[in-house]
Parts: sequence; C-alpha cells; structure tokens
Amino acid sequence: MNETIVGSELVQVRKAAQVSQADLAKKMGTDQSKVSRTEGDGKVSLDDARRYLLALDGDLTAQAFLEHLDSTWYSISKPGFNHPCREVLRKADTALARLQSFLADPTTPPDVVQQGKIYEGALREACTFLLDLKHGVAMVGNIAVGKTTALCCLINLLLDNAKSLKQRAALETGAGWVTLGPVQVSTLDSGTAGDGIWRFGIVIQPYAVEEIFRLANDLCESIIAIRDKKETESRVTEEMDRALRSMAGLTRKTPKEPGEECEDPLMNLAHEHGTVDKLTAAFVALLKLDTRTTTDLWHNSPSKQDGLKWLQMEFRKINNGRNQQVSLPKRIDVFVPMKLVESPLDIDFSDTKGAEGTAVRADIQTYLDNPRSLIVLCSRFAPDATMIDLLAHLHATGKVDVISKRIVFLLLPRPDEAMAIDKDSGDPVDNLDEAYAVRKAQLRAKLIKFPGGDKLPIKFYNAAEDEAAPIVKELTDKIEALRADQILKLKDVCAAIDDLVSQRQREQAQLAFGKLRAGLRKIVGDFSQLPARTIMAHDRMLTALRNTHPKTVWASGRRNGDWSMLDAYHYVGVGANMDAANRTDKAFNAVIAFIDQLSGDPDCAVIKNHLAVLRSDVAAWRLKYLEEVSRRAKEIFRAVLFPDSLPWQNGLAYWGKGKGFRDKFADEVAAWLKDNAREWMEDAVDGIIVKDWREFFLVRIEELAKEPPQ
Repeated sequence: MNETIVGSELVQVRKAAQVSQADLAKKMGTDQSKVSRTEGDGKVSLDDARRYLLALDGDLTAQAFLEHLDSTWYSISKPGFNHPCREVLRKADTALARLQSFLADPTTPPDVVQQGKIYEGALREACTFLLDLKHGVAMVGNIAVGKTTALCCLINLLLDNAKSLKQRAALETGAGWVTLGPVQVSTLDSGTAGDGIWRFGIVIQPYAVEEIFRLANDLCESIIAIRDKKETESRVTEEMDRALRSMAGLTRKTPKEPGEECEDPLMNLAHEHGTVDKLTAAFVALLKLDTRTTTDLWHNSPSKQDGLKWLQMEFRKINNGRNQQVSLPKRIDVFVPMKLVESPLDIDFSDTKGAEGTAVRADIQTYLDNPRSLIVLCSRFAPDATMIDLLAHLHATGKVDVISKRIVFLLLPRPDEAMAIDKDSGDPVDNLDEAYAVRKAQLRAKLIKFPGGDKLPIKFYNAAEDEAAPIVKELTDKIEALRADQILKLKDVCAAIDDLVSQRQREQAQLAFGKLRAGLRKIVGDFSQLPARTIMAHDRMLTALRNTHPKTVWASGRRNGDWSMLDAYHYVGVGANMDAANRTDKAFNAVIAFIDQLSGDPDCAVIKNHLAVLRSDVAAWRLKYLEEVSRRAKEIFRAVLFPDSLPWQNGLAYWGKGKGFRDKFADEVAAWLKDNAREWMEDAVDGIIVKDWREFFLVRIEELAKEPPQ
C-alpha cells in the first residue's frame, strides 16, 4: 500500500512558517485552488507532500517533515509528523530493530533470548498504546445527578441565547430517567469541510426486534396489572415507558383544566384487549417496526449553532421515540465537527445510563477495564454512596490502579447548595471556597481507606455558574498522565534492551540476575498452592438479586438473568474475580515487594531497567489472569443457568404477593444452584482459578527463575 499523509499536517507547517496559500502556490508554480485541495485531502501522496514542503525552503519544520517522510521505520507503523509521541516512538522502533537483530544471532544464549522476547512484547504494547491518539472520558453517576448537563457544559454542546441551561444543552437533560441508553459524543474525522459547512451526525444502535417485543410485553403486563388494580405503578422504567408509548402513538394527554386527570390511551387500549397477549399484539402492531429502519442521520449546517439546534431537535425525537423512521435506541453515537476539548489527542465523551442502587454493571465495567478510558464519578454535593461503593468494587477485584490513575470524583452542587453546609464546629461556612474545602475533607476521609484514594482528584463543578476550563484541564491532564506512564515504560524497556545487548556479559549483571532468580524460586515455592476458596462465584449474584430495585430484578428475571441493568452473569464474574484476587493477593504482593527490594539494592543497580520492566509485566500478568477468570466463570454459569427458565419463573411467581419479593427470588435461584447436579459449576470455577493462576502467572515466574544453561 502506498504511503500517504493527511493534508491538515501540511497546513500546520505552512501556517507556522507564516506563508499564505497564495505565496506557496507561486513558489510551487501552481494555483491557489490546487494548494487548497491538497491541504483538504485526507490522503496526500508522498510526491505531492514533498513538492509542497520543498516550496517552504529554509523552514526548519518543513525540513524535519521531509526527513520524516523519507525515514524508514522497521518494526512499528510510522506515525504522522505531528504525532505528539513521534520522537519517542522513533527511538522505540530503533530499539526493536536492534533487539531483533540481536535475538536472531545464533550465538545469543536461550535465557537471554527469553529475556529479550519479554522486552519485545512490553515495548510493542507501549508503542501500540502511544500510537493510538483516541481516548475516552466516561461520565458515571446516579440517576438525576446532573451528569448529562455537566457533560454538555464541559464540551460546549450548548446553544446560545436560550432561556435556561436545560434549553441550552444539545443533549436531552432532565430530573433523571431521560436517556434510554449510553450516549457517546465524538469528533467527526472530516470536521468542517473547509467551505463553511459544519457536518453533524447521529448514529443509532437499535434494540433487537426480539428485545423490543419483550419490552412491549413488560409494559403491557404492567398496564394490565394496573388496570386490574393489582399494582399502582409501572414496572417499566419511566424513560422506556415514555419512548414505547411515543413510538406507538399512545402518549398520555395533558389535562386542559386544573384537577383533571391525564387521559391514558394505552389504558384505554388495555380495556379493549382483555389479556396481556392480546394487548401486546395490538401494541406491537402500532410500533410499526418494519418501517423503522433508519440507523443514522446527518446534517450539513452553515454554522455550529445551526448544527447544534438540529442535534438538539433530532436527539430528543430519537430518545423519546418520536422519529418514525428510527427504532428504539439501545445506544446513540453523536458526531460533531469540532474538537471536544483542546488537546492533540482525540478524546470522546460518554454519558452512561444513570445508576440506580449500584454502578457495578457490565456496561460500566467496560470503561473500568479499558486502559484508555478516564472515569468521572459524578455525585451530588453530598457524595453518593453508589460511587464510593464502586471504588470498593475495584479494590475487591484487584484493580486498585484504576482508582489512582483513571478516576476523577466530580461533585455537582446546585446553585446555593454548597453554602448550606456547616463546618465541623457547626457554624455556617463563610464562603464557597471554605464550603468546598469542608466537603472535600469529608469525602477524602471516606476515600482514603482505598489504595490510591489519597491521590484521587476531587473536583467541584456547578454547571450553572462555574467555568468549565479548570475541570476540562484536570481531565486532559489525567489522560496525559496515562500516556506519560507508557512513555516512561517505553524508555525503561529501551534502556533494558540496551543493557541486554551491550552489557549482558558483565559479571555484576550476572550476579544481580542470580539474586533475582533465587528470590523468584523461593516465591514460587511459597505460593505454588493457592489457599482455599474465600467466596462462591455466585455469592455476588445472589447479593445483587437481594439488593437491587425490585423492578430491575423482575426485568432481569424475565430475561433469565440477562438484562443490562442487572446482568446476573456479570455478577458471577465479579464473584470469581474477587475470590481469585483474595487468594492471589499475597503471592502477587510478594513478587512486587521483592522486585522493589532489589530495585533499592546497590548490587542490582545494573539491572534496574530490567526490574522496572518486570514490575510492569507482573502487574499486567495478574490483571490478565483476573480478567480471564471472570470471563470463564461467566461462560460456565451462563451456559447452564440461562437456558433453564425454571429458577427464574419460580422467582417471578412471587411478584405482587407482598413483601420479600427479592429475597424469595434470590432463594429460588440459590436453591437451584445448591442442587447436587449443579455443584460442579462452582468446582469448575475453582479449578479455573487454580489452573489459570499457574498458566498466567506462576509458569512465567518459574521461567524467569530458571538458571541459565552452563
């Protein structure tokens, strides 16, 4: 494939050289329109790029760009000239080429080859991370906390001249129960077309038709129960109820006179169709799903404000089921033609569905497990216990690095709310800064019990009054810190490669490696057997069933445990993860402590770069182990529990029969699990925890501990 570059990179060089398009066109012997087309081209040939840059004769940046175009990269993909990590990636490519040549030498001892392959893997992993400029910020918080409003303000998705902040926000906001699913906002790669056109887009991932049928049936069963006075409120969430009614053309009619009740066309339909099945059939027919096939909408706007108005209008239609060509959205992706924040990185923002009772959900776990994502825990001014519980979850599952490196705690006070707080003495605070300081100290006292909690940033943002810039800077700085960690890792590996290639015969290094191998052998001997099981994998699932909102338990039961707001199998994975973390903590910490001890040993100074790489790898091995245990535990339970409707139906039978629905539901699932014919499931998970610990961790330590052949 012929190499090309993006024309916008050329524009930056020309502007830095303070040369106009017209002047450059004269130097190139062409017309200005040709220069303009080149700069707007996403795939400029190298020959055209060279002619362009040569015309900027005498400019040092243009000369450096030419040298970059003509450079050969051996082991990793050549980044763009303006890539912020270009120079360090160049050093990595050179180090990889040197290492590969060294490893290919037949005289290189096998133990050194093994060491070199570890370095190669670590270096490629760091390069892959740094080459990609895409990162994400996920806003996580309880329902009605204000995270959607905060998101719109932070990335300036705001309309001018609107009366209220709610009317200014391009995404729909409210007092909770608004968005149907996660919403991601990204910058459109093409951006503005250069001719005054701003391109906006909305891409919809709809629910599968089968799931819409289930949701419709949920709603209809609930309406029949209300009709028959067996229940007083819908089992379906408010936002889902609203969207489905709107799609069917059965929205409630607002009363015209005070004291009048809303007319409910869906209830009227329920009176016409006596049973749940008949009502569901009539309701689904009104949805006209066969005509709702549009999954993306695009708009070319003459201005940013015009585009935001279009976005606001269309987003609300889609989110509320009012666009007759669009089905029920499970996820919405919004594309805008401007950068969301000032940064050389490509940062998108995600608004997760509001948490209700717990944020330990499979969709939120995806962001927690993504090393490129920053998680913003959004809370009211009085910190939400749900967000603090999420930190406890990370601690219990062995992911403490996430707490210190990838989380920001953002408190969202309403106007005048902060000034209502009192000091510890009981006296009112004197000013806003003092109010924030008091609340920060109170929250810090709760966070400090978690590893990394003392470093977790705590920020305050009143969207109605505060400037967004300081919060945005905190977020971008945090992401830059993630990349700085990878740059440091890359430099450590490059230094270790240099040591390996040029210093491996030094006697002092051999003595240091001898100390390392001896210590690792002792650790392998001490921790070859894992301690006994600490919790059952299914314990967390049963706890979730007993403590999550009854409506959510009911909805999950209707789907045999497979429901986004309560995924029973996700909780099984969490339980297995916790058990594996509990049983391997001592071994993992022993390895880390030993490496740290050697790092401070003067006799081991010669291998300090190797130790830095090894420390990072050991943490990665353990994390991979925990993720694999979680994945395989989920697979085992899902394969057996999901197809069997018996425990779910038995649990659902307690709905509407007085208090204790959740406990009785959980008891039915527990009884099913305790059946002798199913005890093998927990034994299988235990076997995976033991077997994978050896394969993912101990075997690698054993290899490092082997004495080299004489």
